[in-house]
Amino acid sequence: MNLYLLASISAFSIVLPATMAVIRYRHIHQRYLPFLCILIIGLLNESLSFILIRLYRTNLVNSNIYTLIEYLGYLWFFFRIQQPTNRWIWGACTLGILIWILDNGYWNSISTSNSIFRIFSSLVVIWLSIDKVTQLTWNEAADRYKKTDLLLCFSLFAYFTFRGFIHVFKQFSFEHQVEFYIHLWSLLSILNILVNCSFFIAILWIPKSPTTR
Repeated sequence: MNLYLLASISAFSIVLPATMAVIRYRHIHQRYLPFLCILIIGLLNESLSFILIRLYRTNLVNSNIYTLIEYLGYLWFFFRIQQPTNRWIWGACTLGILIWILDNGYWNSISTSNSIFRIFSSLVVIWLSIDKVTQLTWNEAADRYKKTDLLLCFSLFAYFTFRGFIHVFKQFSFEHQVEFYIHLWSLLSILNILVNCSFFIAILWIPKSPTTR
């Protein structure tokens, strides 16, 4: 398959969960509001990227900005479903913003493809996903959101583990490894499609709440 076509299908596969999020919005508990916001903003970012690539052949600026928004969104999401300490969440926010500024304004430019912040944010989301799965696994009490949370955390773990690995590889790669790097991005595109399908299912699994607002 043409790589551009695969990347386009992968990018706009977010339409599936984003559309379902809009349809079910009024029936979904507020604990999932951050996740729904990430999906909507993600769809807007992919649409903007498509336009910018067609016009200017690059979407690096908005993509670098989106990585920070996505990171803060997932911190907000895990704060709602997991409730880590305020000190930890504010520490993760502050450190993340600092690394993003350094990666996009000091070590590199915001108009280049940067990996350091993406590696950091991937590690944080991976850790939060594992921690939440561990809590749900060892907690035998009934939880009406357990099935949804598990699917979301497994999906986030899979995606950010692979994305983090690719950016570690990119950070230390050499010119003769470019072809292998392209293959890795193709696999990530396929994984992104599968993850967005799992997000779609997870949103369907969220039980209706009589006190959503």
